[in-house]
Amino acid sequence: MNNAPILILQMQRLGDLVLSFPLLARLGTLFPGRPLWVVGEERFFRPLMSLSPRATYFDYAAAPVAPDIRFHLVVNLSHRHEAAVLAGRAKCDELVGPYLDPSADLRIRGDYQLYRASLAHNNRLNRFHWSDLNCLDLVPVRLMQRTVWPKPKAPGPAGLARGARIGLFLGASEPAKHPDAGFWTALAQALLTAGHKPVLLGGEAEKPMGSAVARAMAAPQLDLCGRFSVEELAGFITGLDLLITPDTGPMHVAVWSGTPVLNLSLGPVHAWETGPMAPGHHVLRAGLGCVGCWRCMRSNMDCRDLMAPGKAARMARDLLAGRPASQTRAVGCELLQSGRDSLGRFSLLPLFGPDHPRDALARFWQDFFTELFHPGEGRAEAKTAFTSLAGAHPQTAAGLQEAGRLFAARAARALRPGALGLLRDPDWWRTFPEDVRPLSGLLQMFVQNEDKPTPRALHAIELLAAALT
Repeated sequence: MNNAPILILQMQRLGDLVLSFPLLARLGTLFPGRPLWVVGEERFFRPLMSLSPRATYFDYAAAPVAPDIRFHLVVNLSHRHEAAVLAGRAKCDELVGPYLDPSADLRIRGDYQLYRASLAHNNRLNRFHWSDLNCLDLVPVRLMQRTVWPKPKAPGPAGLARGARIGLFLGASEPAKHPDAGFWTALAQALLTAGHKPVLLGGEAEKPMGSAVARAMAAPQLDLCGRFSVEELAGFITGLDLLITPDTGPMHVAVWSGTPVLNLSLGPVHAWETGPMAPGHHVLRAGLGCVGCWRCMRSNMDCRDLMAPGKAARMARDLLAGRPASQTRAVGCELLQSGRDSLGRFSLLPLFGPDHPRDALARFWQDFFTELFHPGEGRAEAKTAFTSLAGAHPQTAAGLQEAGRLFAARAARALRPGALGLLRDPDWWRTFPEDVRPLSGLLQMFVQNEDKPTPRALHAIELLAAALT
């Protein structure tokens, strides 16, 4: 029996490692006899090894890539140059993700990995979660559908009206992605007044903010920032009744551990991409059409202003007490619950807030790419998705039709022999209306990845035309 190992390259941060766990678990099911090797940074993976599905971890400095090792499969989930070098050097039967070819040019294998690369500054209409994009080139639908996810602990039939242990994780990878000290002070005070037990959590980077919040509350005992190693923090989180956090690695640890999460999604983050990946958690975000941006382009970050601490406190109290969400409790915000759709993909169910036409448009593109990448498998078709969009939002559908006709004509011209120089302009995809940029970005990636027009690029244009008629 050939037991050639599977190699996963995940050299990103803590949260990205946790988002790789569903792939590891599913590969373990698909290939039960094969070793799973993961290359990452030891400072990130060592604290998570007790939570990880079965795998053997290696630090990048000791990556097991040698001329005498042949892998059954190599999957590169990293965007770092070192990972692409390793992926290009590894001998394997199948490769998915970025790699350096013999000419040292960066290439990408896998439709969904290529799609992921097209999302840079172009993700407003994306509805594929990062944890799913890690899997969809490799994992069949039947396995996606029957994945068993960690269930968030329920507060009990009577709820937790008082006495809940609530962690407030203060920081994030960028200042724009987390609330300020004044927000956390007001939120912690509101929870304390309601009879709950909030604690301030964070690493070394969050210690100044934790100290400022604790001083403002005259409650130094609440500040646990910098007290735990990453491994100790992961263990502490499992004992909480609720973690309130921006988009962070500890949020993903909590979700994988079954600790309920209220994700405060603000700044340049997209909850559809990096929100709580398992069903049953909650996302609170501003009810603005610009949410899910790659980078804020406004003079004032309005999503931070709408994320008032009183709203977050009321949401937390309702969730802990088992009360239904009330639209009057968070005017200007949306509350969403994480789930999984009929194909096993991540979904966010709005519990209150506006029904943006943009959301319906994004659903069209999700179904479009599903049909493009998996034709003939009985999945939702692009034509059906457009019919649904036209019924609910006729103006949005009409705008998509107009933008689609423009795209089809210009893209066909750009794909002619001798005209490919147009697609080598890195901003070519931006010259189209936002309605069709999901496809203009992917088409440009198709051509640049192969240095020529591809049958898939031509088919994508034909599929769009057929869907919009």
